[in-house]
Amino acid sequence: MRLNTEARATRGVARSAHERYPRNGQTLMKSPAKITILLVGMLALLPSVPRRSLASDPFSEPQDSNAKSSAPAAQIPEALPKGKKLILKDGTFQLAREYTVEGDRVRYWSVERSQWEEIPSSLVDWDATHKSEAEQASHDADLKAKIHASDVARLTQDIDVDRSLEIKPGLFLPDAIGFYALDSGKTIREMKQSNAVVKRSTGREVEKILSGVPMIPSKATMEIPGEHAAMRFTTAEPEFFIRPADTREPRFRLLHAQVKGGHRVIDDIKIYFPGEESHKSNDVEFQTWVPATGVFRYTVDERLEPGEYAFVEMTAYGINGYVWDFGIDAPGTKSRK
Repeated sequence: MRLNTEARATRGVARSAHERYPRNGQTLMKSPAKITILLVGMLALLPSVPRRSLASDPFSEPQDSNAKSSAPAAQIPEALPKGKKLILKDGTFQLAREYTVEGDRVRYWSVERSQWEEIPSSLVDWDATHKSEAEQASHDADLKAKIHASDVARLTQDIDVDRSLEIKPGLFLPDAIGFYALDSGKTIREMKQSNAVVKRSTGREVEKILSGVPMIPSKATMEIPGEHAAMRFTTAEPEFFIRPADTREPRFRLLHAQVKGGHRVIDDIKIYFPGEESHKSNDVEFQTWVPATGVFRYTVDERLEPGEYAFVEMTAYGINGYVWDFGIDAPGTKSRK
């Protein structure tokens, strides 16, 4: 038995030596007991080793334990509710919709808490408060100017710069050829032409035949069909603009029409014999202006009474049959359709 024990011991020594000095690239093998002792020793050293997240970059430098954590991603600040800042002497402020100074107290409506509150007036830094109000007013004015500029740009994006004409702040005359009206100084409207016709009085012709007196003058009227024009204004002082096709100044008259028998009469005509006739119409005086080359502006000399009117163009043969008609309605009149 003793010989067997010694033989096993001898073989154990041989294996130990063989494991300690491997040959031919063999891997060094540790006994289970030694491996256990080695693991225990490593665990004992762990508290002194800086800890690192398992998901951290293995090639990154270890972070200093005193280093601050990275700042969170920047966020867009929320806009403060609209109001005035009551800036206090301690550097803070109260956001107020409005405030009043009553003796040694300041009474204000708190935007944050939606109620009336009071604080001593001595707590308010009035210089800083007034400065803040002035800056806010300037900011609001700049914002309004930018909004106005944006609106103008939107309204004028299709306007030909070479032909554009600003007739009111932010209001431009259309570039196209045509007759336009400015209603109440706010809206540009394009006027449409109507066809005026000349009608002879059949009764007067019968009278000439029956009487046998050829010198009785014939009678005719120039009239526009219908009692009312489609274009209606509520202002008594409209303005008119025209862009003629050939840039020449038109020969215009403004006539006050008389409503008779379902028509609007703009001219009473008496014909004595061919080439000799008289005309009777109710002219309205107006002024002609030239705000730009090829553009003509017309303003009335006096306020227009409610009624029916027409711009007519004069030719070598009299009134052109194509007229620009409109009506003036008294304030509060129900719109006509």
